[in-house]
Amino acid sequence: MKPHVSPAALPWPDLRAFTADAALATAVGFVGVTSTLVISGAVPMRMVPTPPGLEVWAQVIAAAALLFRRRHPLAVVALIVPLGYAATVPVALPFALYSLGAYRGDRRLLITMAVLTLVVTAHLWETTSVEAAVQLISVSGLAVVPATLLGLYVDSQRRLHRALAERAERAEREQMMLIEQARSEERTRLAREMHDVVTHHVSLMVLQAGSLRMTAPTGEVRDAAEELRATGRRALSELREVVGVLHDPGPAALAPPPSLLDVSRLVTDSGMRVELHQDDGITLSPALGRTAYRVVQEALTNARKHAPGAAVAVRLKRHDGLIRVSVSNSPTCGPPLGLPASSGTGLLGLRQRVELMGGGFQAGTTPDGGFEVVATLPEAA
Repeated sequence: MKPHVSPAALPWPDLRAFTADAALATAVGFVGVTSTLVISGAVPMRMVPTPPGLEVWAQVIAAAALLFRRRHPLAVVALIVPLGYAATVPVALPFALYSLGAYRGDRRLLITMAVLTLVVTAHLWETTSVEAAVQLISVSGLAVVPATLLGLYVDSQRRLHRALAERAERAEREQMMLIEQARSEERTRLAREMHDVVTHHVSLMVLQAGSLRMTAPTGEVRDAAEELRATGRRALSELREVVGVLHDPGPAALAPPPSLLDVSRLVTDSGMRVELHQDDGITLSPALGRTAYRVVQEALTNARKHAPGAAVAVRLKRHDGLIRVSVSNSPTCGPPLGLPASSGTGLLGLRQRVELMGGGFQAGTTPDGGFEVVATLPEAA
């Protein structure tokens, strides 16, 4: 088995970069060798001539080094600059200097290597006059200066893009912080409103139900008052839980351990003929458990209001990681109760709550003329 090589260990980030570098090295090598053979000795750059064969090999080695210009630009420049002593000016030299600026991102290093390149390729130690030195530096500068300036420009553009990206990321983080702060303030406001208004009125209802139970003239009234008081106390307990979640939306408040789903109390207190079919051991997170509980509670309330006397079936089933909660009733057996007209927002609120938990919701009439509410919830969220 061949060892796996990480892309970061290769000189090229991808196949396209390898193809481009290979084509560049081939073209530069061809131009360098051709120009060396054609003009060798025609324009002497040094006092001591160099054999054409040595210059040809210098051009070939310099061109081959361009294959590594992306990941190792400094090493490529450090290899090509000494070759400038053997060759007039390696054709690969401008590409190596540009790569040092574009891929290394060190301006001072690039300028230092450019000056060193001018000194080596101009062979200033072999000159005998200032005029000759200026002429040699001018000729070498045609290859060194434009490549250095282009590398500095690319490096400045990369720095600018990086700064803009960091600024955009910082602005996005600040925006998210503002949004989270606004959410926290809204949660606090809602919690205050629920505590000051809703909880206060429910508490009064519980106290009044307790007083009514103590002074009721008949047993039926006492039983109804006790049921009203117990329901109010449960509502207070759930309200306090919701207020606590709004006050503290952290992981400790939102993700307590899963608990066993139990709707038997709802079925017993519904005052209707209700059959409960529930798989054993259905455990849900508190958020999912409250959602399933509310589905059953709202569906039973609707059945009691709109289908008095009808048979009701509550089914809680587990299948393929989903919990299916269904409440169905047969056609009504008596006249609707004289209750205020429904606003129609109960089922809509259930749908929104179930979909917020990542589930599905359906409600409608059954073929036999009854009504069914079905909610499908994920077992884990």
